[in-house]
Amino acid sequence: MTKKLYITEKPSVADSFASVLGLEILKSDRGRGYAENDRAIISWCYGHLVTMAYPEVYDPAYKSWRVEHLPIIPQEYKYKIIDNAGTKKQFNVIRKLMHRHDVDMIYSCTDSGREGEYIFRLVYQLSETNKPAKRVWISSQTEDAVRRGIDEAKDICEYDSLSQAAYCRAKEDWLFGMNFSRIYTCQYGKDLATRFNEAKRSVIAIGRVMTCVLGLVVDRELEIRNFVPKVHYGVIASFLSQESCIAYQGKWQPKKKRGPEQPADELEGEEKYLNQEDALTIIDKLKGHEATVKKVEVKVRKEQPPLLFNLAELQSEVNKKFKLPVDKTLEIAQSLYEKKLISYPRTDSRVLSTDIIKEIPKVLNGLYKNTAFKDSVIRIKDFGKLAIDKSTKRFVDDSKVTDHYAIIPTYVATDLSRLDADSRSIYSIIVKRFLAIFYPAAEYNTVKVETEIEGEIFVTNSKTLKEPGWKEVYEVTPAKNEEEISASPIHQLIKKEKCDVTALDLEQKETKPPSRFSDAALILTMEKAGKYIENEELREQIKTCGIGTSATRSGIIKKLKDIGYIKINPKTQIVSPEPKGEAIVELVRLSAKELLNPILTASWEKGLFMIQNKEITEEIFEAKLNSYITRTIEKVKRNKGAALPSP
Repeated sequence: MTKKLYITEKPSVADSFASVLGLEILKSDRGRGYAENDRAIISWCYGHLVTMAYPEVYDPAYKSWRVEHLPIIPQEYKYKIIDNAGTKKQFNVIRKLMHRHDVDMIYSCTDSGREGEYIFRLVYQLSETNKPAKRVWISSQTEDAVRRGIDEAKDICEYDSLSQAAYCRAKEDWLFGMNFSRIYTCQYGKDLATRFNEAKRSVIAIGRVMTCVLGLVVDRELEIRNFVPKVHYGVIASFLSQESCIAYQGKWQPKKKRGPEQPADELEGEEKYLNQEDALTIIDKLKGHEATVKKVEVKVRKEQPPLLFNLAELQSEVNKKFKLPVDKTLEIAQSLYEKKLISYPRTDSRVLSTDIIKEIPKVLNGLYKNTAFKDSVIRIKDFGKLAIDKSTKRFVDDSKVTDHYAIIPTYVATDLSRLDADSRSIYSIIVKRFLAIFYPAAEYNTVKVETEIEGEIFVTNSKTLKEPGWKEVYEVTPAKNEEEISASPIHQLIKKEKCDVTALDLEQKETKPPSRFSDAALILTMEKAGKYIENEELREQIKTCGIGTSATRSGIIKKLKDIGYIKINPKTQIVSPEPKGEAIVELVRLSAKELLNPILTASWEKGLFMIQNKEITEEIFEAKLNSYITRTIEKVKRNKGAALPSP
């Protein structure tokens, strides 16, 4: 009797598949590396089992780092089992299983994404099997999702373009790392070691994404260091209305200099501050004069629920609310996914796909069983027809879904007390963000009052919550720099009402430097690399691509910290460069500054997506990559005389 072989990415994931396949993975099965019954065999990787070979495998001479060897660009890339006893043992287990005479079909059950595809393909390739294989593609590990994924598994060739993109990503990182790390180390490692009093030549680690991110951190630090504060002034008037007896304050506004083609909304951000002399002149001019309420504008403003979480937004929100590092958030989210509580976390999407909509009632029913969320689900049911369906473009849009839809809870119920505090916090905000999209918009009563003194206008704003809507369920982290809101009942003021001016005060403020990145803010900046691009056409081309991917960004930040190029405050998670990191960025800036360019880094990522989408071939991509590596290495060689920047 023939059997099907299922390969998962990690042992913990194998349990989800085992229960669907009628298997129980015993302790003895863990020891031998697989479990089986009369129909199925399940085994697992430990993440990556196979890696790319080092340069010395191609030529023993490459063991010595020498400038004349560079660039190193293999004609054909070589791969090897990772040099670890447990890894080698597990690879051999899988290889033997793939070659067993009773196995007639292999199922790839690694994570459904580019890196998961790469993990399986390398094992499949080095096992040298010719058995047919299918790909199981799932976005959650619930039994329903796993069963459906197995039933609907497609021939692995349907994912060849994803595999090609994965291989090209690895080759790209290998070429950048092996070539640029070697040339910078050879040319500048000794000088760097001398500067930092190190006993031996410094190894200068350069990476396609890592060096670009380091550049962002260093550039922000230089902005702060070189910032020259400017003092600016304003005028604050205190009023007491003569009829309604309301005391309130207003801020002086410049007269609008609206051009014939300038829209009114472009005037909102105009500078409202003056130099000290002009501000004092206005105060002197207005002293002793009466004021008049010129305009009382009352509006109801609606605020829609926020979009769902992708990984970057989740990491950012968790950092704001709970001060957790981004790598810790990813670790917890992955654990919740493996516990079947949330959908796949390594996603860039913030909306749902149409095919998941039919599952929503089941998810809500699952959350209803949890006492922490029961009342919120009852409220949703009280609203009547669900607010989200296939036509709700704000939250459901297949064109904005990449490999996976946004992070949402599954129908699997859990007692929150069984989760540790951090897991409970992260799971709860994912659930609440999901529940919020079924609630109506929050409504605010907003009031804007304009008060005039001798032709000068003072503005006062007020905002009160009228209907909480989705804010019943999801607590929003307050945004910085929100407009100043008056607590006075200014909506009761009457147009043309006269007011006494009880005070005219000089307001003095100083411009502030930009803030340092938190690790979460850095993640968001990496995701939104397009904001650095002035060219609209190019920005549109790479808007779906950032620096790195949702799966790798937190790891890149952690690596920069581990190798001593940046430091992260353990309490605040604020990121700043170490002196060595600054020195390396300045070296790169002098010799190959494009390595620091977010546009270039994001455009390489765009190329990988184009391979995945069959818009270009891997041959075209590799030819461009090889040409770039050769050209840039030669440029660094020519810049050998670039001086190490002074401390």
